[in-house]
Amino acid sequence: MKLIVNADDFGFSEEVNANIVKCHQKGIVTSATILSGGKNFEGAIQLAKENPKLGIGIHLAIDGPNNIGKKYTTLLDPQTGEFYEDLVAVKKIRKGKFNFEELISEYSLQIEKVKNEGITITHLDHHHHFHLYFPILKAVIAVAKKYKIPYIRPQKILYAAHNPFPKNIYRLYHQFYLSSRYNTIDGYTSLIGCDSDQMSTKFQTVLNSNKKTIELVVHPLKENGEIDFLTNPEIVEKAQNHLINYANLV
Repeated sequence: MKLIVNADDFGFSEEVNANIVKCHQKGIVTSATILSGGKNFEGAIQLAKENPKLGIGIHLAIDGPNNIGKKYTTLLDPQTGEFYEDLVAVKKIRKGKFNFEELISEYSLQIEKVKNEGITITHLDHHHHFHLYFPILKAVIAVAKKYKIPYIRPQKILYAAHNPFPKNIYRLYHQFYLSSRYNTIDGYTSLIGCDSDQMSTKFQTVLNSNKKTIELVVHPLKENGEIDFLTNPEIVEKAQNHLINYANLV
């Protein structure tokens, strides 16, 4: 089993950037996805160049103050000139309110902003997992093909403690749809809601998995305990023969 440990929100802030790099240099993080509209984007780009073994994907976003483009009729809140907040954005996605071509335009700007820095992009995922929704997934597949980005993060959750049957069925269909149209991996899991003991138990379950490739999605913050876990020498030793990033799959 091969494991990609991806830290989301690279570029969100100086603190987040520092935490991600610490967990890469001293821990098991092998990959990070960058917010092109993040407040500390330039800092993330510099750190990416200083850490060439850290795989870099793009954390596409259509909510919050993350927009690159300024002239859209459906994507932006007219009161702020920015993307809608996440809950409002989800409602609009479900109602089909976002124009497909505007999604393509904005995602293209976010991708090009990273490409123009000379960064090789290993994969795409989405802020708040919005590509779980098919209107967004279709746009993400379209830009992945447009820019020849090798992989897209799956939305099949592995080893979740509680996932209702209807949601499991939906995600299985989502995985079938994505994998039949683009490159992806077997699924992802996360440490959200786990205490330190639960993190260790879940991590061992992942390492023992019969899946070919799994992504562990992390958000290394002091508040959620992930920094300590991801840099724990025992965890590093256990993981060392399993770790890759998306670039290793090409």
